[in-house]
Amino acid sequence: MKAVAYGIISWLLVCLILASCSPAVLEGKDHSLMRSVDQMEKGASEPSVETLVQAEPLELTIVMKEHYLDGVVETTTKKETIWSMVDFWASYEGWRVENQELDRIVFQRQVEDISPLTKQHGYFGLNEDGELAVFQGIPNEGKVIESFKPIPVKPLESKRINVLKNGIKIKDSVHFEQVVHQYSEEKQM
Repeated sequence: MKAVAYGIISWLLVCLILASCSPAVLEGKDHSLMRSVDQMEKGASEPSVETLVQAEPLELTIVMKEHYLDGVVETTTKKETIWSMVDFWASYEGWRVENQELDRIVFQRQVEDISPLTKQHGYFGLNEDGELAVFQGIPNEGKVIESFKPIPVKPLESKRINVLKNGIKIKDSVHFEQVVHQYSEEKQM
């Protein structure tokens, strides 16, 4: 009989202890967040447990540099609001990080094409030093976008020199590569 009474008293003590605990203890929840909230409600200036989750989205300045075959580098700068870093990095797949700071990231990539500027206004010609160059506009009126290694003017036929002085309109990336290849071979003759 004493054993039964002792068991009932033990069971009652366990029930009293459990009843005095919060429901979270009975459910096995993490109490760190609850303590932080409780302390903030009681007027504490700092929560006891810091969270790694940022309450606000991240604001970054994004600089994108595209390097084209014709030597043109197009740079675009924009502000971006980032809610998910996974989504952010996925959106810049194929880009290489050139520089990263706290609030700024510079990306770059090589574009296997000529720039839109060259597609519209690009001409091959000879600059004043006799180098093959890409001009924005007709060679004697336009500005040099990119110069290549000098090609000797004397070995070129006068017809070819005149063609280069007047300018060769660049049609597309294949044409661009052909002209560069043609005149770089000419150099070795």
